[in-house]
Amino acid sequence: MTQRWVLDEIVDPFGAKVVVETDAAGQIRAARFDLAGLPRVDALLAGQEAAAVPNLVEKLCGICPAAHHLAGVRALEALADVSELPPAAIAIRRLLHHGSALETHAPRLIAHNRETALSMRRVGKAAMAAAGSPGHFPATAVPGGVKASVTAEATEELAADAHILRSVLVDLARAQLSAGASLPVFAGADVALVDRFGSPDLVGERLRAVSADGDTLVSGAATACWDSLIAEQYPGAAAPHPYLLALGPENGRYRVGPVAQLRVGVLTTPIAAELQAEWLAGSGDAAGARAIMTVHAVEAILDLLASAELYEEQVAVPVDGFAPEAVGVGWVDGPRGLLVHRYQTGTDGRLVAAQILTPTAQNEPWLADLLLAAASGSTSALDLEDAVREADPCLPCSSAPVGGMGLQVDTVAAEGGN
Repeated sequence: MTQRWVLDEIVDPFGAKVVVETDAAGQIRAARFDLAGLPRVDALLAGQEAAAVPNLVEKLCGICPAAHHLAGVRALEALADVSELPPAAIAIRRLLHHGSALETHAPRLIAHNRETALSMRRVGKAAMAAAGSPGHFPATAVPGGVKASVTAEATEELAADAHILRSVLVDLARAQLSAGASLPVFAGADVALVDRFGSPDLVGERLRAVSADGDTLVSGAATACWDSLIAEQYPGAAAPHPYLLALGPENGRYRVGPVAQLRVGVLTTPIAAELQAEWLAGSGDAAGARAIMTVHAVEAILDLLASAELYEEQVAVPVDGFAPEAVGVGWVDGPRGLLVHRYQTGTDGRLVAAQILTPTAQNEPWLADLLLAAASGSTSALDLEDAVREADPCLPCSSAPVGGMGLQVDTVAAEGGN
């Protein structure tokens, strides 16, 4: 029997609404980005074959399909107890992921730096194609590794273009650092993936969390620890309010994304690390963080293209199947931040439960703080746009030019208000 999901009847991908709450005196007391237009698909995945879920989920998000692709496959690998991948598979997945990051960040530059945006998109697409994903939806990873190896001939032109793009992006990042405005202080934690040395790693195996003061809250937890790390205050809701379990719902708020990635540790690529130090000493704005992470992405691509591992022939290990009555968690740090897939299988190997925790859902409390700070000065849609761009929700509005976001602003009286 064929199951048909008519998602366009319940999801408006262009919907963008801000709700501003006032108190009894008419003073603004809170503001939030309304996530009701982004209903969770987790419940729809129950009953599906585990192996089919990543392909379903990546096509539900046309904005970050590569991140969903990798997180889903990694969740399957956890269910299959795959502990080690061939070096080539790891390198090829990284090439896909960093290429996707360039392509994802490119649209933000279209309005004022079209040529750079097109170059980013071209290099990003070329990196993804070299990694085995020439189309919009990725086809690179499989449980146990990747589908095919990479040849040096396939990356020759990519390397030349990436070298040119690196210089352009460094200049762009320096200009952004000079112009960046300070962010309102966020009292919550910063959460990102790291390598075994504690450096930010967008395809990392460990999760790190630091407090607003820079204290380490979680040094490097594995995916197997997920259920003891983070919980949803409102499980399954569009705005689930996830929090660090050790700190509780009130004090455990956190954010993810480029700002968090730059705050948890020192980047491994030299030019981006130099820019990161300047960013940490300066404004610490989200636009500057994104610019630095694009430099990191192109540096990482050049490092991968020069590595012997990328071209090795063994690209996968055998996978016998997925464990019944088990939990598998897979994650990546996407362009917008941490994305988590948690799959739970039943006795027949089909899913009985799934959790897809997106960067948008995790950043909702931070975006609320940004909107409140902006709304305290003006509640016009135009003045609230910058706050939305800072947190960068997974919606087309995030990449809209100034004045083109189409925000709907609703002002309501909070409980006890007028």
